[in-house]
Amino acid sequence: MNEINSEKPIKTCLECGDPLGPGREDRKFCNDICRTAYNNRRRKEPGREKPDKTSSENPAFQQVYQILVKNREILMLHDYYKEEPYFLRDLQGHGFNLKYFTSEYTLEGTGIFKFCFDYGYHIKESGRVYILKRPDEIFC
Repeated sequence: MNEINSEKPIKTCLECGDPLGPGREDRKFCNDICRTAYNNRRRKEPGREKPDKTSSENPAFQQVYQILVKNREILMLHDYYKEEPYFLRDLQGHGFNLKYFTSEYTLEGTGIFKFCFDYGYHIKESGRVYILKRPDEIFC
C-alpha cells in the first residue's frame, strides 16, 4: 500500500536557509537580522526597479516621514514637559519644521490647527503656539 505523507514541508529562511521552526505560517525569515540583510541585498541588485514615489522604500518618503516624526516628538515633549506659554521660536529652536504636517483641523473660535499625527498646533500672530493632542488617534 502507498503511504500518504501528511507532514508539511519544512519552510526555510530566505536569507540563511535555516529551518523556520514554530511561529506564523507566513514567516519568511528566521529573525530580523536575516530579514534586513535580505532586503538590503535586494535593494542593491542591478536592474531592480526604482520604488514608487509613495512607497515606504523611497528615500524621499523616508525623509519626509522622519521630519513628521521629529515634529510630533517636539510637540509632544513641549506639551508634556514645558508649561504654557509655548512660543514658535522655542519649537523652531528644537528643529521644528513648519512646512510639514499630516492634516489640518479648524477649531471653531480658535482657528486652524495643523497636526503631526496626533499632536496639533495653532500659531497666533504674537508667536504663541497652542498645542492640542487629539485623543482619538494612537501613534506607534
